[in-house]
Amino acid sequence: MTILHDKIETAFANLGHWVYRRRYLTLVFVLGLTVALVSQLSQLTVDTSNDAFYHPDDPIRVEYNEFRQQFGKDDHIFIGLNPNQIFDAAFLKKLEQLHLEIDQKVPHLNKVTSLLNVRNTYGLGDELIIEDLIESIPTSAEQMKALQEKAIGNAFYQDYLISADGQFTFIDIEPVAVTTSKQSHPDSEVEIKYVSTKEYAEIIDALQPILEKYHTSEFEIYAAGFPVITDRLTRAIEQTMAELTPLTLLLNLIFLTLLFRRVSGVIYPTLIVMLTIISTIGVMAWFSIALDLVTTVLPTLLTVVAIADSVHLLSGFYKEYEKNGGDKKAAVAYSMGRNGLPILMTSVTTSLGLASFILADLAPVSHLGFAAPIGIILAFIYTILLLPALIAIFPIRKPGNIPLMAGTADRLLDWVAEVSCQRYKSILISSLMLLIVGVVGAFQLNISHNALTWLPDASKVRVDTAIIDDALGGSVPVEIIIDTGKKRGIYDPGLMRRLEHSGEVIKSLGSETVGIGKINSLPTVLKEVNRALHANNEDYYVVPDSRELIAQELLLFEISAADDLYKLVDDEYSKVRFTVMLPFTDAIQIKPVLDKIRAHFLLNYQDINISMTGIAPMLVQTMYDVITSMFKSYGFALIAITLMMIVLIGKFQIGLISMVPNLTPIILVMGLMGWMGIPFDFSNMLVGSIAIGLVVDDTIHFMHHLRRHLDRTGDIREAIRKTLHTAGRAIFITSLVLISGMAVAMTADLNSTANFGLITATVILLALVADFFLVPALVYAIYQKKSKSGLAEYATTIISDNPEIKPGS
Repeated sequence: MTILHDKIETAFANLGHWVYRRRYLTLVFVLGLTVALVSQLSQLTVDTSNDAFYHPDDPIRVEYNEFRQQFGKDDHIFIGLNPNQIFDAAFLKKLEQLHLEIDQKVPHLNKVTSLLNVRNTYGLGDELIIEDLIESIPTSAEQMKALQEKAIGNAFYQDYLISADGQFTFIDIEPVAVTTSKQSHPDSEVEIKYVSTKEYAEIIDALQPILEKYHTSEFEIYAAGFPVITDRLTRAIEQTMAELTPLTLLLNLIFLTLLFRRVSGVIYPTLIVMLTIISTIGVMAWFSIALDLVTTVLPTLLTVVAIADSVHLLSGFYKEYEKNGGDKKAAVAYSMGRNGLPILMTSVTTSLGLASFILADLAPVSHLGFAAPIGIILAFIYTILLLPALIAIFPIRKPGNIPLMAGTADRLLDWVAEVSCQRYKSILISSLMLLIVGVVGAFQLNISHNALTWLPDASKVRVDTAIIDDALGGSVPVEIIIDTGKKRGIYDPGLMRRLEHSGEVIKSLGSETVGIGKINSLPTVLKEVNRALHANNEDYYVVPDSRELIAQELLLFEISAADDLYKLVDDEYSKVRFTVMLPFTDAIQIKPVLDKIRAHFLLNYQDINISMTGIAPMLVQTMYDVITSMFKSYGFALIAITLMMIVLIGKFQIGLISMVPNLTPIILVMGLMGWMGIPFDFSNMLVGSIAIGLVVDDTIHFMHHLRRHLDRTGDIREAIRKTLHTAGRAIFITSLVLISGMAVAMTADLNSTANFGLITATVILLALVADFFLVPALVYAIYQKKSKSGLAEYATTIISDNPEIKPGS
């Protein structure tokens, strides 16, 4: 294995010579590759919608798409209005103006509903009348009072257009479900395009100035609903990336300047980071993969990898450059020979580990498993080709009295080496105790998923959503589809009575944290029509007791209000929709309520096919799928990385030991989150991929150099000291640069980004401590007894290679 390693190192050294001689050809190749990869960058999209979490053929998404095609959009926008008096002529006129302006100026809308045009069902003689509630705004007090009594007394309006306390009225904005249908090929099926974050943005862009125009202290306006939240999150993520990326790069430049004290040591790593990120995102654009809530972690992950690769190569170069008196070509070949193999090893192991994410059920996690390995390989290519070419082309300050790191840092590294060996038992015992504390804290982690909490507490969308959810009881729909499997199967009076009973039962299935809001289904329509056809007698506000009556009443309703009917039933009258509104809150808290709702239908409708879809169930399912997918993927990644490290390092014990510092920072951070009460949510789960990219990289470099020095000296103390002075320097520089970048993220307005920065910075710091103290202590504990025999073997090797040296000399 040692012979193989030596051959590979020689090959990398030769590659360094080759690139140095053909620097311009190499530069043209790298630029051509970059241009090709980024040529489709303008086609990149950002998609934070719930659809983005599922592959197109995922059963959950297929079922939801079928629902949208049949019944339309379930996630509406609710505009809440809190006037001094709802039933007031001045207010109703303003409501009318606002309603009309929204209807006329906002794109991608199917229908706008308010008190003005909500259906008013009544009978006039033998005729069924369905008309708008307010044909014209009342001008007398008597007319206004009659309107108020009619609105307050209509059960359909309650918790929908009027709050239970009568303080709020609402405008229900229903977007279209499908934006375009195009024929992609004459022989192919019609390709349906559903409303996405792009259309949401266009809706909000048109809606926002209208709401601001009408908002006054006497005319309070609130906006909520999944489209509003999705749009705000998308914009917040884009804004955060746009603001923090330049600051992160600037801080990286400052730290690289302080640590390398050379222009090339600042510009080259930064250039490689930027090229790696934009090229990887360009690949995503080529494959029509959108940036989503998972793949937005890619810039951070690739920054970690690209900085580490380039810093290790530059560190080796500068050290040899100072040592050999300014021979750039020799220094390039030396650094490539010493660092090329570990950089390759880190690229291969981390890529294979993250590639296991492709197996995940969720599309974004799978996309991360596709894009991240490509980005890591690109970072490797840019490092071993572009970096030597740039060194060859551009001048570098001649060796002088400014070393790579000052003598203070050298003494610090010597101290670390001495402490890790002399006090290895204390270090191991302390690490074990910390791990125990970390494991205990990890068991206290609160698993959570509420995307609203990612926004600042005072964010308008958070405030508005809380107010509207409190007034309505909920703004997020749960959709239950009851499929009788028979044409006109919903004419069954028994089924309608069961649905009516379900509405009453489900109202009681809420929890302390998740209440039940509006419930709507076909029995409400039937009761309205039945009452109207019996001279508006309230005693007849019941479900008809015969199939014939149900069929007749639905036919009459269809003639007058087909749009309203086909939002509840399919055109064969075999399926019926049952909607339950829930508040926008923690998906984990919603889960038990959904389980009870599902159990109710499965128990009471055993003869009928039941399915549950809609935004709320998908949010809950998304969270649980994320947990399952990420944990499964991390398991595969760690197994793959362990095996690869054993094979590539060439020593079973060292390869196995190397996994200890890989796992320790992750466990300790999870424990810290548990003790500090930081929820383990969707964004925090992604820290694991950053941790894998970082700790594996640093550990491989440390172990590779340690193995090399141990083979040549046979003295574990000396091997640890030399490793800290070579790989340790680069690891130290990399960690400081990356921690500074994460410190910028901690200043973000987005709570999720700030927590992400804090947790990632902590992982980096813990990984640095583990590589500097825990790894040397572990290795020393195992290899200390072999040092003497190793020294003898080393001496024998030196004598055999140098015949002029005689025993005793």
